[in-house]
Parts: sequence; structure tokens; C-alpha cells
Amino acid sequence: MSVVRRDARRRWAVVVAFVAALCATPVALAAYPASSSGRDPAEQIQRALGSGTRAHEGLIEVTGSLGLPNLPGLDDATGALHGTSRMRSWYDGTHRWRVAELSMTGERDYLANADGLDVWDYERNQLTRIAGRPVVRLPNAADLTPPSLARRLLKLVRARDKVTALKPRRIAGGSADGLRITTSDQDTTIGAVDVWSDPSTGVPLEVDVVSRGAARPALTTRFLEFTAKRPATSDVAPRPARGLMRGTVDAPDLLSRLVTFTNLRLPDRLAGREAMPGTASVASIRGYTGGFASLAVAPLPPRYGQRLVGAAQEAGADAVPLRPTAGRGGEYLMLTTPLLNAMLFHADVGTTFLLVGAVRPEVLKTAAAELAS
Repeated sequence: MSVVRRDARRRWAVVVAFVAALCATPVALAAYPASSSGRDPAEQIQRALGSGTRAHEGLIEVTGSLGLPNLPGLDDATGALHGTSRMRSWYDGTHRWRVAELSMTGERDYLANADGLDVWDYERNQLTRIAGRPVVRLPNAADLTPPSLARRLLKLVRARDKVTALKPRRIAGGSADGLRITTSDQDTTIGAVDVWSDPSTGVPLEVDVVSRGAARPALTTRFLEFTAKRPATSDVAPRPARGLMRGTVDAPDLLSRLVTFTNLRLPDRLAGREAMPGTASVASIRGYTGGFASLAVAPLPPRYGQRLVGAAQEAGADAVPLRPTAGRGGEYLMLTTPLLNAMLFHADVGTTFLLVGAVRPEVLKTAAAELAS
């Protein structure tokens, strides 16, 4: 073998070793034991709830196995709840952040600022400004980041729910403190919620939502990369390119637009639950608070109601009569998943209602019977 060939092989051996070392680094980091900060679950919850002021950025993966059918007008809200998707987040405060929902063909950005929210759709080359902050709206990708989802769920914890510590684990290359909330309300389909947080900032890094009786999470959102630093201004608020189509709306999605199509007022109490604060001004679409067993109700415009009923029937739902012991009744179609249940209830008075929540079907039936009467 010539000296030249021997030197060349030696150089390639060094390159191969370097590449192998790079590939092995994530595995080595994951295998490195996680350390605990020693904080009890109660302190972890308070730190997570107070982490809204902590700047950070990172790459997020969301995995859902809810198996929701495609319903007209609701695809954007339910798409991330089945399959695996990724997003990148730059967070600089409660009203200053950007979440980029990534896809094979582009991305859709949600950019929050002091005036409200902008939605930048790269595929459509369109920037939409949402005027104000709607009281009622459908969830979007930004609601599924670990910090946002964790804070929403932790606010639902009741005194009778069981809170326990979990062993720390490594997430996004660092140690994370863990806690589990085991729900006590038998009306909810949520069995447990696991939250892991960054020990230094309290920012939630992973959230697992487990349906009642299941062993594996029905929904997981977690950081694959995480840095507790203030993101660059150009990342949080990038300048849109010239030629971008622009528009302004005060109703960002189908749910918030429904308010303008009906003046039917929903009750202040339904199925033993009080209407959520802040929905009095939009009483035609209301949320009813019951901790993890909360639900939302919306009366639907006739034409759209018929479209949803048709889509539900195509998904395999059958119409079932509902006859309360007193008052009028109707018929309903139930869409069930391990975590979320939804009902389309067509009352005898002619109105179709959409009821949805992480609750047992019986809770939705009770609510529908009350609406009918």
C-alpha cells in the first residue's frame, strides 16, 4: 500500500470517527442520569404557573392519538390532535411571542404583540391581523406548546385532585422536574396529567395527557430543543416580505364567527356547571367550568349544522333520540375519542347545538336535555 493511500485512509478514518461521535452525542445525553431540584409538586405548580414572564425558545413536537374525524371548519383546531407535528417557538413575554407551525410545504406563524395576534400563512402568502382578543375562539398551534398547555391545565386542578412527584427525566438535553395530577372527578375522560418543568426557570418542557384507564398518553407535547434565553427581535417579530396580502378580522375562526349568526342566549348554568367568567358578552357561545370536566356549547347556524351532521354521519355516527322526562327532546350524534367527546344535538325546536369537552358522553346528554327543555 502506498504512503499516499495509507494517509488518505487515515484521514477518512478520522472523519468517520468524528461523524460517529456526533451521532452518538444525543444518545449519550439521553442516557445521562437526570437530577432533581428537590422541589415538591406544589412548588413546581406555582413555578410553572408563574413562568409566563420567562423568555425562551425551542423546537417542539406534538403527538396526538385522538382519532378525531375531519369536520368542516374545524380542521385547523383538531389537526394537531392526531398524528405527529412540529413547531418552533420564540417566547419573549405573555403578549410578545411567535409560534411557527411547520409542515412539509411551508409553515404558518402565529405572532402575538401588544395589539393582538397576527397569522402569517406562508403557503397562501397572506398576513391576517386579528383585531382585539376574542373571548371565544378555537384552539390553534400556539395553545399546544408545553408552557401554554401546562398553564391552562394546571389552572383546572382542584383541591381533591391527587398531586404527586415523578422521577426527574432528561428533556431537550437537560434535567426536568416532574409531577402527576390524578383527577378525582369521574365525569372527566382525563385520568392523569404529567408535567415536567425546567428546574431553573419553571418553564414546562413536556406535558402528557392520559385518558382515564389508559396506560399511554393520548396527547404529548414536548421540547426537543430548549434554550432559556431571550430570543432575537428578528425571530419574534420578523418583517413580512413585500407583496404579502394583508387583511384584518375581528373573528379569527369559525367558532368566533358563529356569534354573529345567532342571538340565542345560552343559560348561565348547565349540567351542574357555571358559565365561565368573561362569556357574558357572548352568551350565545359559552364555556361551562367544571375543572377538568369542563365543556363548551355553541348553537349552530342551520346550514352549517346540517354540514356537521352529514360529516359526523360519514364518520360513522348514528342519530339517537333524546327524550327527557320533562319538556321537549330531539336527537343527537355522538363522536367519541379516548380524550375528547363531542355531540351534535338537534333539538325539536329546530336548533342544532355543538357540545364538546373532556367529559363522559352522559354529561353531554344531560346538558343536551337541559338545552331542549
